[in-house]
Amino acid sequence: MKPSLLRLPVCPACGSGRQVEAEAPRGDPPSGAGRTGASSFRAVALGGGTGLPAVLRGLKEILFANGPLRPSPLEGERLTAIVTVTDDGGSSGRLRRLYRIAAPGDIRNCLIALSEERGPLTDLFGFRFAGEVDVGGHNLGNLILSALQEVEGDLRRAVERAGQLLDIRGRVLPSTCDEVALLAELENGSTVAGESALRGAGGRIKRVRLRPETVSASPEACSALRDADLVVVGPGSLYTSLLPNLLVPGLAEALRRSEARVVLVMNLMTEPGESDTYTAADHVRALLAHVPDLRLHSVLLHDGAIGDEQARRYRAQGATPVLADVEALEGLHCKVVRRNLLAEGLKIRHQPARLGAALADLADKGRPRADLHGHAALSA
Repeated sequence: MKPSLLRLPVCPACGSGRQVEAEAPRGDPPSGAGRTGASSFRAVALGGGTGLPAVLRGLKEILFANGPLRPSPLEGERLTAIVTVTDDGGSSGRLRRLYRIAAPGDIRNCLIALSEERGPLTDLFGFRFAGEVDVGGHNLGNLILSALQEVEGDLRRAVERAGQLLDIRGRVLPSTCDEVALLAELENGSTVAGESALRGAGGRIKRVRLRPETVSASPEACSALRDADLVVVGPGSLYTSLLPNLLVPGLAEALRRSEARVVLVMNLMTEPGESDTYTAADHVRALLAHVPDLRLHSVLLHDGAIGDEQARRYRAQGATPVLADVEALEGLHCKVVRRNLLAEGLKIRHQPARLGAALADLADKGRPRADLHGHAALSA
């Protein structure tokens, strides 16, 4: 489809109302409809939190649109989730401290997103016990994953077993199977240990790193990145969901060696205590400051208004819509693609079907080719 010229709302400093090339917004397509080569690409999605499951749900409906038949192991490699394991809050944090295991919560959410049907086991994995003592506050899926880690003696095999129980499409891989924590250096010179402490630290983040820095990347995750046609980064918390994956030694190198088209799905809103006042380009600059050789070919932005009631609820918590400073993004060698990606409801979330369709269209454009300056020259 030939791109059209749209008048986009951009940062006043970059020329408000300037015309840029972007693909026109579309409505929600039927799952997998009208896509002749839909299952011919391999996609890898990195992240955590609530953003990564939205990507997985959207791409699952396209890549596995031919029915409920159990895919072969090779077909399962069409869609791979690489998930952060640094969460130390809530149920995951309690289990980590008690059993010294990797954080199960983000992995659980991705397994549920890739499960074939909403059945009894899927519901059980999502069940949370009431109360605050003993099992109170724990998610049953987290407990099952913790038990599987004990039984299998290995996080990767535990996640694989859980995927078999839930009959998932695709696969879920932890970015590392090692016990790892997140450290953040703030601009005021102080250092904060742990994701949960970081969000409440009250200072602007200068840099994050892993402890220990010598954790080992999942070999399967590195292979998936090298073999991918499409790599999706985000949406998700910049410092606590995205960078903890890219900082695992070996993963960024595997991504650098990959010939995949790399797409950053921009967050819809800033996050209090983590990305306050960040524009879209600020997110990219932060990623490049931590991973200088990271190649982001495209940045996928939401194109459309956010309702006043929705925005008011988030503004009361200190969150604002991420500003689309298009000219600055293009100056960072990123192609800007805009679509209507917003889900209905009071929560400001990406709609999986719209997100999946936009990402599949980018995958259909083929792999990028390098220009004479070493940057990505994108096919039309």
